[in-house]
Amino acid sequence: MATRAQRTPSQLIEPELMAAALEILGESGPEGFTIRAIARRAKVAPMAIYNHFAGKDGLLEAIWIEGFTLLRRDLEVTSINPNNKFFDTAQAYRKFALTHRSHYTVMFMHRFIGFTPSPYAVTVALATFQTLERLVKSAQTVGIFSDYNAVDAAQMLWSTCHGFVSLEMLDINFATNRDETFLEFIRGVERGVAYSNK
Repeated sequence: MATRAQRTPSQLIEPELMAAALEILGESGPEGFTIRAIARRAKVAPMAIYNHFAGKDGLLEAIWIEGFTLLRRDLEVTSINPNNKFFDTAQAYRKFALTHRSHYTVMFMHRFIGFTPSPYAVTVALATFQTLERLVKSAQTVGIFSDYNAVDAAQMLWSTCHGFVSLEMLDINFATNRDETFLEFIRGVERGVAYSNK
């Protein structure tokens, strides 16, 4: 008698679809991010993506939410010393981006046609930004960014890190040593902007 193929238990399908989607993004980029490709990688029927995520946009939203949740967690694990907050946070941001490239692509690097984050997804992203804002406020207690509104300073820090990282991810960062250059870059920003009042 022929043996029936084992079906993936329902509770495991969503994690497997997420893993497959992230792998596809990492290997093929946004162009390869299709329902058929993801389903094939996860070894499920394409309809499973609609059943569990309401389609491709729902899967993108799940990646977006997970990405901002992971980034918030990583930004919160920084030095307790306010003098090191700026430097440690910048390094944590870059490490997240390079470690979670597929998440970062969905969060920042590509506009997927038809995908608009839900209000809840936007609140998750905002919570991540507010974590950065709190870190700035901690740094302000020792004079770093003390000339600036904390929200504005947090946006400057985010933009600064994103600029370097996005070029690095696109492989158009021509620094001879990217790690050392990033550290010198952040030190320069810290000297020039963070302590502008001194």
